[in-house]
Parts: sequence; C-alpha cells; structure tokens
Amino acid sequence: MDANGTETPTLVPGPRTGPGAAREALAQNVRRQGLARGWSLRELGAATGISKGLLSQIERAEANPTLEILTRLADVLATTCTDLLRRPLLRPEIVRAAEPAEESGETSVHFLFAQGELGRAEFYRSRLHPHAQSQVSSHGTDSVEYVTVVSGRVVLVVDGERYALDQGDTARFSGLSSHHYETEESTAVTHTVVGYPRD
Repeated sequence: MDANGTETPTLVPGPRTGPGAAREALAQNVRRQGLARGWSLRELGAATGISKGLLSQIERAEANPTLEILTRLADVLATTCTDLLRRPLLRPEIVRAAEPAEESGETSVHFLFAQGELGRAEFYRSRLHPHAQSQVSSHGTDSVEYVTVVSGRVVLVVDGERYALDQGDTARFSGLSSHHYETEESTAVTHTVVGYPRD
C-alpha cells in the first residue's frame, strides 16, 4: 500500500526476455527462412558475405552478431531486422489462470504477452453454446491471435493439435495456422484479439 492508502499491485514477471531469447529467436528465424528457400549455409554465406562458421554459430544461438550482420541477413532473406529477432510462434503459448499463485487479498498484475510489432488489431467477444464449434479461421502471414476464456471451458484446435483452456486461461498462437474453438458440456465466453503486422 502506498502513502495515499492505495493498494500497490504485485507485478508478476512475464516471459523470458534478454540476449538469450533474442539469440534463440534469431537462430530459429534464420533456419526457417533458409529452409523455406532451400539454401545451405554455404549458399546463404555466399549471398550475404557472412562466413559459414558465423552462420553456423547464429543457427546454434551462440553468436552475438553485429547490426551490420543482421542487416545483411535481413536484406538477403527479404525481411527486416525486427522480424529476424521476433520469436516465432511455432506452437501456442498458454498461460494458465492458476500460474502463478496469487496471494489472497492482494491486487496482482500478471504480465501475459508483449508484441510490439503489431499494427491493426481486431477485438472479439464470442459466446459458444455446448457442443459447438466455431468457424475454422486463418488470418494471414505474421498475424497473431490472443484468446482469454472468460467463462466455461474451450478446446483450442491449432493445425489439428488440441489444447484445453479453462476459465481464466490465456493463449496466443500464429494467426496463420488453421484454427477453431470447440466446447464440451457447457457454454463458454471468450475474448479474442487478432493482431496484424504493420503495413
């Protein structure tokens, strides 16, 4: 409680960030972009002027490349430095309502997700009746969908994989993936945000 008698919320740490997370994101993105083009490390090195050894270290998340190196990679891969450092959503990330435990009688603020690269966003409130299925959706390249279960229970289905979400659970996943929501015995209400990259 502060000097004015206002309760001070407890801030719960969010997902891991920092140099290690950035290196891992860069490694995954360089591998993914290279595989999508069918390039070997030698071919990527020839196109960028970066040694095969350094590229190998980048793909193993062991290197701390300079801005010049990042820029060369981004130019050749037809992307941006920001996108190269963005952690790809290869699988849905779920924050359970019970994680972490909150102290009784205290206001707490739980950091869920950060996504600074988004531009336009759409907000939805959905009510699904028992034994219902939402429309199968896909929102396009680099879109991200966030969902919070306000009441009830839903099953999130992403590319055929099923994830049970209870009341208070929150998830985010790639909006490019084919996905839908299902209910079981009870009605469910969800709040959803779909974020799109800046033009």
